[in-house]
Amino acid sequence: MKDRLLGRVIADRYRLESRLGVGGMGAVYKARHLLIDRVVAVKILQPEKRGEEHFRAWFLREARAANRISHANTVDISDFGETEDGLAYLIMELLIGEPLSNLIARGPMDLDVSLDIMEQATAAMARAHDLGVVHRDIKPDNIQLINKAGRKNFVKVIDFGLARLSQDGRLAAKGAVFGTPEYMSPEQARGEDATPLSDLYSLGVIFFEMLTARLPFNAKDRDSFIEAHKSSTPLKAIDVNPAVDPMVSEVVSMLLEKDPATRFKDAHHFVEKIKTLQRRLAPAVNAWGEGEFRATRDRDKDNSGFITSFSPMGLNNVAAWALKATVFGRMVATSYPGGAGPSQVMKSIESIWKLAAASTRLDGELQAAARSNERLHGRSKDFAAQVGRRIEDLSREKSRLEREITSASEDLERLKEDFENADSELKEARKIIASIDKGRDEMNIHLRNAYEKAGAMAARRQARSEAVLKVEAKMEKWQEELTNIDSQLAEYKEQLDKNSSSIDDDLVDARRRLAAKVKERDTYTRKLEESADFLKSHFTGRPECTELFKELEELDRNSILIEPNASGY
Repeated sequence: MKDRLLGRVIADRYRLESRLGVGGMGAVYKARHLLIDRVVAVKILQPEKRGEEHFRAWFLREARAANRISHANTVDISDFGETEDGLAYLIMELLIGEPLSNLIARGPMDLDVSLDIMEQATAAMARAHDLGVVHRDIKPDNIQLINKAGRKNFVKVIDFGLARLSQDGRLAAKGAVFGTPEYMSPEQARGEDATPLSDLYSLGVIFFEMLTARLPFNAKDRDSFIEAHKSSTPLKAIDVNPAVDPMVSEVVSMLLEKDPATRFKDAHHFVEKIKTLQRRLAPAVNAWGEGEFRATRDRDKDNSGFITSFSPMGLNNVAAWALKATVFGRMVATSYPGGAGPSQVMKSIESIWKLAAASTRLDGELQAAARSNERLHGRSKDFAAQVGRRIEDLSREKSRLEREITSASEDLERLKEDFENADSELKEARKIIASIDKGRDEMNIHLRNAYEKAGAMAARRQARSEAVLKVEAKMEKWQEELTNIDSQLAEYKEQLDKNSSSIDDDLVDARRRLAAKVKERDTYTRKLEESADFLKSHFTGRPECTELFKELEELDRNSILIEPNASGY
């Protein structure tokens, strides 16, 4: 059945040209920005879900979540909103590539490729988590691989449609289970809130699948997968594929721990581990990736996933109307001696000339306004990327410090325990010394041993006491650094929120002005068509105008007719 949305113009700017796919929440179309001739992807909420308010809220939140992240490895969303008849839409970069699931379907992947893809995807999630965004539905189909500036397998994480901003967690019913059963975490399977560590679990399932070309559980349907995540012990990657390095297999198993607290501390921690594996096991990827590739990725500000074409597509709408006015003038000259036709005919031709001139002016204003909106979005993205990188750096340092404090706390407990043991043994040695008869001239063996033990325990107790003080001082210093980092993070996030809010307001105003100009253009177009219809009717059937009508038909075929926004589908 033909898709009734094909050919429709969304938000007066984006014509849907073909459908690329359908997901759980919406359909994705290839579309063209009519004002600046840019090819984009448009995601539209499935019509049957339009009346379900929580689905619409999730859908539009995808745009806010992705724009807030603004990372090179996440899909860029440039526009979003709702049409007058209630269709929610997202305008995204059009990604030319394939999902990770395609590579997995071909069999176990090489370790260097797997590590490279996993590092990029985890880096994207680290940025998201730093900003309070949990994806909730990480799976191979949501990891797109594109060719970027000659770089194969450049990762783009997509579909934040189920993402939950930490400050806005009330849209889902309590206990509801969301996500893809094969990849959801145990806590999600139990109906609990997803956390950043839930995303790490899902990445662990994907990592297992990349290395083995199969899932870590033997299950056949949704319910059995959910139950397996909750209670079954996952397979070990090395047991499925003996070629997997034991160190890598242990990393995957750690990601798949049932208890979130026993997984990696956070995405930054996992990224560090991936880099360690790259250095030890896949040096070629690391040598290339840590230098040129990372610098290129961090400078990703050019929306290079967009496909832009400025090749001629025929006569534009305004120029076509000017040429039509000329053809109608020739009809008058051919049909009426002296070149002066009836008053209404001459008024219609004059109207076409004036409206074509006004449309020319308006066409320029529309293109300027559209490009201004693009620049505004670009500035917003650049600012978000800049602040996001600073937040990422601080969060990475925070992750390291927290892990240092955790490790130091464990050392401190051992030191204190050793101090207490030394103190107890010192007291015991002193009791022995006190109980031995010291009246004899020569020290007996028991007394000498007791003194030696007391001295050793005293030295040991003193050393442990000094070590405890050093560790406590170090931990106090780290805690001060953490407090300072938290303060800086709060400031940067406040800046990001204020800027995003301000830019959003500016974009809303800009889009409103653009929409007004589009309506004005539509009015001109309607009046032009009315005048043209009158003139065609007047000259139809005149033999002397036959060839001129053929010219009009040719103009119609070669014109870019920008249709007004349709209502309905």
